[in-house]
Amino acid sequence: VGDATISVHYNSPRRRGRVILGTTVPFDQVWRTGADAATEMVVNQPVTIGGRKIAAGTYTLWTIPKPNGAILIVNGQHGQWGTNYDSTKDVVRVPMQVKRGLPLAENLTIALSGRGSSGSLRIAWGDFVWTVDVSAP
Repeated sequence: VGDATISVHYNSPRRRGRVILGTTVPFDQVWRTGADAATEMVVNQPVTIGGRKIAAGTYTLWTIPKPNGAILIVNGQHGQWGTNYDSTKDVVRVPMQVKRGLPLAENLTIALSGRGSSGSLRIAWGDFVWTVDVSAP
């Protein structure tokens, strides 16, 4: 995105016939947003996510699923197991948009797409897609 390189490292859980949002992934609780180790994001220069600036560095990504969207948490702790969340290390929390009722995706996917200096972070699994704007100078 722009001149920034953003990489996301995550383990992808499978749906295996389960209902995801509200059941496998409960609403209104912090979710590890992946499987096993905490999902990690590495940014080589400052970027803006959901209108909030973050510095270059290594972070973990967490979410709080809601019926009408999600809250993305960018957290400064990294290298930990995916259930070891420390809210005192939160860098930013930003709202994500949701689309529901999509064809069922078996695997969780996290992707970044961009054109020029702006783009989006996309998290999809089951019948939902969450997105948030990402930009870099």
